[in-house]
Amino acid sequence: MMRKAISKYKGLPVIAKASFWALFSGVVQRAASVIATPVFTRILTTEEYAQYSLYQSWQNILQIFVCLNVFNYAAYTAMVKFEDDKDGFITAAQTLVTLLTLAGIGVYCFVRLFAGDILGFPLPIVVLMFFEILFLSACNLWQQRRRYEYQYRGMTVVSVIIGVMGPLLGVAAVYGADDPGYGRIYGSAAAHIAVGLPLYVWNIVRSRTFVRRKYWRYILAFCLPLIPHFLSIQILSKSDRIMIDRMCSTSDVAVYSLAYNLSMLMLIVSDALLAAYTPYTYQCMKEKRPEPIRKRTSQLLFAVALCNILFILFAPEAVALFATEEYLEAIYVIPAVSASVYFMFLFNLFANIEYYYSETKYVAAASVIAAAVNVGLNFIFIQRYGYIAAAYTTLISYVLYSVSHYLFMRKVTKKYNKGQPFYDGKSLLAISVIFVAATLCVIPLYQFMVMRYSLIFATCAGLWFKREVMTEMFQKRQKTG
Repeated sequence: MMRKAISKYKGLPVIAKASFWALFSGVVQRAASVIATPVFTRILTTEEYAQYSLYQSWQNILQIFVCLNVFNYAAYTAMVKFEDDKDGFITAAQTLVTLLTLAGIGVYCFVRLFAGDILGFPLPIVVLMFFEILFLSACNLWQQRRRYEYQYRGMTVVSVIIGVMGPLLGVAAVYGADDPGYGRIYGSAAAHIAVGLPLYVWNIVRSRTFVRRKYWRYILAFCLPLIPHFLSIQILSKSDRIMIDRMCSTSDVAVYSLAYNLSMLMLIVSDALLAAYTPYTYQCMKEKRPEPIRKRTSQLLFAVALCNILFILFAPEAVALFATEEYLEAIYVIPAVSASVYFMFLFNLFANIEYYYSETKYVAAASVIAAAVNVGLNFIFIQRYGYIAAAYTTLISYVLYSVSHYLFMRKVTKKYNKGQPFYDGKSLLAISVIFVAATLCVIPLYQFMVMRYSLIFATCAGLWFKREVMTEMFQKRQKTG
């Protein structure tokens, strides 16, 4: 059995191998974080646990301005555009990020003199945040180069080291720091800097092209117009915790963050399916065959809905396993956030069509609309109904996000595919409506274990009957790879 598996693996194309190890490293990183969650919820108070979540929220927002997310789309397209000088581009990009980091620290210190502590952290923690962003950027730039050339071994090793080292150093720092909440931050930052600093030096050694105006102009022209999109995505996913901290309490942030992090476990499933399905979709689009996409998408979406319903049904057990009684209310946050994961998968299906035809302006427009609605709803309902309302405003925002992408996708389809749809809109709508209704119906069942476990059994049976759909998607991916 083992020899057969090894032989089959060796016969895979390099693209399929790279995709497999990218998925593996992503699962390990998420799994390490999840395994560490019960440890941190038990050795930290709710206020201390919330500190790290708030730190991450601010870090993700500041990252957009400090490094312009250059390691995302810009770096990958640059590998094609500047193929003869990939190392030179990476080093020049790293220099630009370094200058922006130093400028960001200077601007923050200046603002702090007049406005005070606007982020809620001491100055040394904020400076640490900036340097963590810098060295994470260097690491990500290095990984993009390897990803482009399918050098998956080094990329996988680095990802796994970061994923495992972060929680381990976090636990050690919690016990060693005077403030355990900040100790969690120190541990995670130390892991990222310990890996990113050598790669920062490596990028310099590979090419001493510190300043190239051509590359800087390209980065600024590519990344600056995407700032509203990246910022909107972060606002959509992170602003709720910041607003809960301001309007409710730090303890509420901890409970909400636990529920959010547990719900994001379903991203492992949906991201894996999306990664497997996207090449198949693009292959069918290239061959002008929309029929297989229409058929398979409905089946796949139904399977994703069942997976999320299954997790929602297990919410009481998940919270009991990963946290103490202080976090019990998290079970009422999980249904809405898990349902949001379903709509994340759905809008990515629509966005794939927009990306394929390079209509990225629609992606940015949908992000801004959803983020604005989310902030507005949070401002109204968190004050009125408390932190649990943030989960439902998030769900509403992702529903709107999916609808926006669907409408924009139809415009793109009319422009490039003569209006011939790639998806069965009525089927997707029916599955989505039934899924949301089922999600809301599960919540009262948390008090009735027998009924809940009966539904768990029925859902598992449904997933068993749909197993062939998911298996076939991975097989299709290998063939298209």
